[in-house]
Amino acid sequence: MKPLKVQLSPVREIFGIDLRTLALFRILLGIYILIDLCHRARDLVAHYTDAGLLPRAVQMDFLYFSTWSVHLGNGASWFQALLFLLAGFLAVLLILGWRTRLVTALSWLLMLSVQNRNTFILSGEDNLALLLLFWAMFLPIGARYSIDCALDRTDRFSKNAYFSMATVALLIQGMSMYFFSALLKTHPIWVEDGTAVYYALNLDYMVTPFGLWFRQFEPLLTGLTYYVYLLELVGPFLIFSPVFHKTLRTVFMLAFMTMHLAFVFFLEIGFFPLISIIMNLTFMPGWMWDRLGRLLAPRTQVPVTIWFDKGCDFCQKTCHILKIFLFLPSLPVRAAQDDAEIGPELERRNSWVLTIGEDRYFKFEAIWRLVGLSPLIFPLAWLLRRNVLQGAGERCYDWVGANRSRFSGLTRTYLPWKDTPAGFGWLTQTLAAIFLAFITIQNISTLSWSGLTLPNSFIAVRQALGLYQNWTMFAPYPEMNSPWPVIEGELTDGTLVDVYRGRKGLASFDRPDVVSEAYANYRWRKYLSNLEDRSYDDSHHVHALNYARYLCRSWTASHPDSPALSTFVIYFQVEATPPPGSDREISTRAIWEHNCLG
Repeated sequence: MKPLKVQLSPVREIFGIDLRTLALFRILLGIYILIDLCHRARDLVAHYTDAGLLPRAVQMDFLYFSTWSVHLGNGASWFQALLFLLAGFLAVLLILGWRTRLVTALSWLLMLSVQNRNTFILSGEDNLALLLLFWAMFLPIGARYSIDCALDRTDRFSKNAYFSMATVALLIQGMSMYFFSALLKTHPIWVEDGTAVYYALNLDYMVTPFGLWFRQFEPLLTGLTYYVYLLELVGPFLIFSPVFHKTLRTVFMLAFMTMHLAFVFFLEIGFFPLISIIMNLTFMPGWMWDRLGRLLAPRTQVPVTIWFDKGCDFCQKTCHILKIFLFLPSLPVRAAQDDAEIGPELERRNSWVLTIGEDRYFKFEAIWRLVGLSPLIFPLAWLLRRNVLQGAGERCYDWVGANRSRFSGLTRTYLPWKDTPAGFGWLTQTLAAIFLAFITIQNISTLSWSGLTLPNSFIAVRQALGLYQNWTMFAPYPEMNSPWPVIEGELTDGTLVDVYRGRKGLASFDRPDVVSEAYANYRWRKYLSNLEDRSYDDSHHVHALNYARYLCRSWTASHPDSPALSTFVIYFQVEATPPPGSDREISTRAIWEHNCLG
């Protein structure tokens, strides 16, 4: 068995993930879900209800038979808001790491559900976020810095290094996005001409003001084209290199992350850079955490101990949870009754005890003193020690202390000790291997030269689980047209109005200084650009009709005291991206005429 261990050691190092990295992954996923939900909630009625631009009956006509969504169960805004709140609550629990595996699974189900409610506003970040949540279900993402960790009495995850089939799958999933995207970039503008970044930064409907300024440096854009292409093609292999492993992993992890940071400055592409950076952070090696651990040592050199009331389940668990979330994992937690001096003092003061060297602290003062020892959130201690908060803190502590028997009953039910190892055994790893093969086959099928056609049963599973793979990031080439909407309308009294901007007066067909700012946000940009693009196919009338009906309802709701909107025409100004050195041309396309009065 000795040679086998030597042989597997590099594999474990290359395809393993540190448990502290998985904890960061969990926390960032939870934060991402909250950000995404807040952004979606801004258009809750427009995008997710029957009063919006895509009623449920219309959406269901475009879904594959195995696609499902809880959000399709009711078209009312209160129902959608309830599901959004539930998803947000689960995201908070995911960040805290409470019953992590169950919460991860529920979060994945709700994310898949909300995406299937309106598939015409989805982008690459939605696909990637859903896949990351899927793989998270197969991993012990709650083994560090979590409530689950604080209550774990087993030694299942005593070491930080962790290797399984699921870690292999997660890391390969991340790099598959880049590698297959590079293989799909088959147009000459990537390799032969080197003009792909030029065309990407001339897509005015998604370029930022900084991108508009930066694109004047055309020779630099050529170099960036080759850099992006080679990074996506070669980086996924070198990041797994067994030779110079630490150096190459760090270099390419940072290279991919800086590429996505550049996207933030250049392009309005939603949260794709954020979720991509979260994915790349799964490659963060253990030696980085070890170095950070040495830099972030507890802010005292004297012995520190937390003493709790023996027999108080709530007290003991609270102490363990506190030390985890204050980043003081090695801090000893002991029963006060085990010490001849501390025990009687705890009874006399009816308080937990914090000892720092020879000094003893009680009640709320012990809390802010302990916070002050945290290597990360110690500045919060300055706020907690203010007089106005100390008084409130003491009263709160006394109230909790008076009701600790009740809290102990709750913690026994909802915060039980974990005395059995977490179940990440052979069944979990077998499933991870099967799904890794599943996504690999699907990625290969996206390559035209592979000749691989997916059977209907395969597609049914893919749609049911949301395991879609098709990484066409500016592949085979960037889009060549930049559309923006102009909607001219007339009220029943003959007044001309700009329906798109919701104001009276003529709609302007002039090119905006920053075309990307013509859209409320990136999901509206996705929907409206799809609307313009779909005006060439048979499904156009369905989307245009329902968008027009939504505009009629929206005008009435936002202008209750004005005459009703009568008729309008939906136009798109379409700017074709010219070859380098050529002039821009803008064409006007009328895609729909509508009468709100029927």
